[in-house]
Amino acid sequence: MQFFRYIILFVALVQAASVFGQNPTEGRRRSQIINDSTKQVYGPKTSKFFYEEDVFLNLPTTHFIDTAIRNFHRFNYVQRFENRYQDLGNIGTAMRPIYYSAPEAIGVTSGFNAYDLYWDEERIKYYDTKSPYSNMKVILGGKGRSITRVTYSRNINQQWNFGFNFRGLFIDKQIGRSSKGDRNVRSNYYDFYTTYHTKRDSTYMIFVNFQRANHQADESGGVNYLVNNFDYDLDYFAKDVSNLLTEASSNEKRINVHLFHQYKIGKALQVYHKFDRYRQGERFNERPSLEGTYEYDYYELPTDTISDRTKFKTVRNEVGIKGNLLKLFYNGYYAIRDYSMDYSNIAESDSLSLKTQGLEHYLGGRMALRLDSIGEVSARAELLQTGNYRLEGKIESKWFEASIKQMQYEPSFVQQAYRGGFDVWYPNRRNNSFVFDDINVTEFKGAIHYRSKVFSISPGATFTRIGNYVFFKEDNYPRQPQSVLPVQVSGEQVFLLPELRLELVLAKHIFIRGHGIYGKVLKSSSDAIQIPEFFANGQLAYENIFFNGNLDMHAGVDVHFKSTYAPLQYDVPTQQFYVQSTGNQFLAYDYAVVDVFFNARIKRGRIFVKYNNIVQAITQRGYFPTPNYPGQRSILDFGFDWSFYD
Repeated sequence: MQFFRYIILFVALVQAASVFGQNPTEGRRRSQIINDSTKQVYGPKTSKFFYEEDVFLNLPTTHFIDTAIRNFHRFNYVQRFENRYQDLGNIGTAMRPIYYSAPEAIGVTSGFNAYDLYWDEERIKYYDTKSPYSNMKVILGGKGRSITRVTYSRNINQQWNFGFNFRGLFIDKQIGRSSKGDRNVRSNYYDFYTTYHTKRDSTYMIFVNFQRANHQADESGGVNYLVNNFDYDLDYFAKDVSNLLTEASSNEKRINVHLFHQYKIGKALQVYHKFDRYRQGERFNERPSLEGTYEYDYYELPTDTISDRTKFKTVRNEVGIKGNLLKLFYNGYYAIRDYSMDYSNIAESDSLSLKTQGLEHYLGGRMALRLDSIGEVSARAELLQTGNYRLEGKIESKWFEASIKQMQYEPSFVQQAYRGGFDVWYPNRRNNSFVFDDINVTEFKGAIHYRSKVFSISPGATFTRIGNYVFFKEDNYPRQPQSVLPVQVSGEQVFLLPELRLELVLAKHIFIRGHGIYGKVLKSSSDAIQIPEFFANGQLAYENIFFNGNLDMHAGVDVHFKSTYAPLQYDVPTQQFYVQSTGNQFLAYDYAVVDVFFNARIKRGRIFVKYNNIVQAITQRGYFPTPNYPGQRSILDFGFDWSFYD
């Protein structure tokens, strides 16, 4: 509540400042919001936004505010990203992509990626508004699963825009929930941003934003299977089932300050500078003596209270040139990045004596040949002084797309070395250097598109080869008391993912949409790659517009299916997903998740109602996104958002 009071006060101050900042003509226009026919002048067509990337790539692109209702009901993070992630069965919990995804960074990273999507998904939109724009989105999920998002933006004058976003996740436990407000996840994210450009031809432009996220999760450990007479077939999905852990919690804080500005010498040449100061802090708290029958596999620091902490910080400066030569966009840059990583535990002042700081130097560039309606051919290259690199090429058109990626990147800090209350692994003690070699990846993607008014189809495939792969694995390690450790295999990981997307119009307003992936592992050293053989999303929907465009509706059924496979297990203290041991695997059996939904847009408001996992309501059995963690149960969700343009 205190935070919302500050927001309201801040909005009032901005509104007051903007009144004095508006030019006279804009002030007169502002008084004519309602014309003689009481029709609103301002709306989604008068408030547009753009991304910093649009300006950087010299793309004259602006985006309209999203008012579409198609798939508005897919509000949770797994469904919004086509079910290609596995989580711990509840919104806001740790998650990872089911299919391997090459990292963006070729240099050092923290390795704490379980909450990356909640941070990366918050992409800053810079607005150009003719009147103040605000939006309120509220999700009232069943069993105390609530999400709130507030957006506000306005132009101080024609050259200067300011705004902020707030997003809150307030998610009750779905396992062992004692009462309303018994939270599994508490997460607050907010940002402030501003952009300014000079009057004459936007010769100088500047973008500044500040982002902060605080993500807290009470770790359940999954279902408590250690109780007497536990029935593996029924008790996993019982309503009164309890947690395996009751005292464990994780907390992640991220902060980033970003600056981008450029000076336009001409269409063919601009000079620019980027600055980022990023900080990521992780904390795991546990009182193992109070966990009852549960025992961790190893205790490095045998104390009553465990408080593991890590802090990863980077400061990156990039300077470069860019421009357009006819239809060719070019960019070249140099970047320097300062980094540091600190491990600590409340029980010891120095938990890991290791040099974890340094400087990275990058050289890179981009090119894009834009052929108007035919398509675009682009390329990117980046080189690090350590020898790591990234090479990418891509071609896009309305008929087909193809890309190639070749890169070599450094294993993360947490893979190289770690020491906490329940885990420890060290680098080479002889020369105090890291053990693992750099990882290399080759990836090919391609797809063909055919689209008509009644039928669309897009067959495609992704081929990936990984060398020197580093991953976490459960095993019986010689002379090691722990069962889960990071390992590197010298052999290759090779897999192929053919896929198919289609859309069929059965009648004027009835649609069938589908997306299927066949996962074929061609080569996998140490069984490092675990993916389902069959993966499918489907939708049968009815769409129509009524009452002269005042009611837009989308209703139907969503289906998601994965075949039986051994998904990665989750290690709570280190926030790492790991490959299960071969002889003791927890399988996620094939299961069809069926949701029924209704979406509607009424003037400037959107609403949805969705019933999740109707199959479990009938059979009393559910599914497992992660071993020992039941997935979303049968439950009713409701949500809405509303936009204001004055």
